[in-house]
Amino acid sequence: MNTKIGCARVKNILKIGVTGSAGSGKSLVCQGLKTLGLVTFDCDLIARQIVEPGQKAYEGVVSCFGPDVVKQDKTLDRARLRNMMINRPDLRRQLESLLHPLIIAQMVLQMETAVYDREPACAVEVPLLFELGMAAKFDVTVVVVATREALVARISNRDKVAAKSAEKMLALQMAQEEKINQADHAIENNGNPGELFESVEKFYTKIKKEFLTIKS
Repeated sequence: MNTKIGCARVKNILKIGVTGSAGSGKSLVCQGLKTLGLVTFDCDLIARQIVEPGQKAYEGVVSCFGPDVVKQDKTLDRARLRNMMINRPDLRRQLESLLHPLIIAQMVLQMETAVYDREPACAVEVPLLFELGMAAKFDVTVVVVATREALVARISNRDKVAAKSAEKMLALQMAQEEKINQADHAIENNGNPGELFESVEKFYTKIKKEFLTIKS
C-alpha cells in the first residue's frame, strides 16, 4: 500500500458515510474511526466554514434570515439560526437549498485531495446523508442509533435547551427507524464512550475485511 495516497487514488479509498439523528453520537464514531487511522471529515464543520464572513454563502444566509442573525463580530449567530429554522420550515428550506450544494462540493473536494497515510479509508459525518440522496457517494453507510430518551437528553445538554425544544428538533429530522432501514450498518450508542469505541473497532474490522482484503 502506498504511504501517501492523494486524489489520483481516491477511487481506491474506502469511503464510509456516518449519519444519525441529532445527539446520536456521530462525532464520537468518527473520532473512533480516526483513532483507527482513517481520515475523517465533518459536513457540519464544512457548513460552518462556508458561512464565515467573506465566504460564498455568508451574504445568502444574511439575506435569507435578516441582520438579526449576525453577531457583533460579524459572524453568524448559530443558536439564533437554529431556533429560527425550528420555528420557520420555509426559511429552513431556503437555507438548505443554498448551503447543501456547496457543502457537498466541498466534501467531495476534501475527500479527493486528502492524504491517506495510515488506512486507505475515510469516514464522513453527514447528518442528512439519506435526506440529500448522498448514499451513492459512499461504499458503506452506517447509522449511529440511541434511544429517544438518550437523544433528547444529549440535545438538551449540548444546546442548553428544554426537552420540548429537543423533541421539536428531532421531529424535523428523518425518523431514526427510516435511517436504519436505509443504512448498510447500525452502531448502537446507549452506553459509555468506551463501549461505543469497541463497537466502532468491531465495525471497522468487519468492513476492512470485506472491502480492503486482497483476494487471491
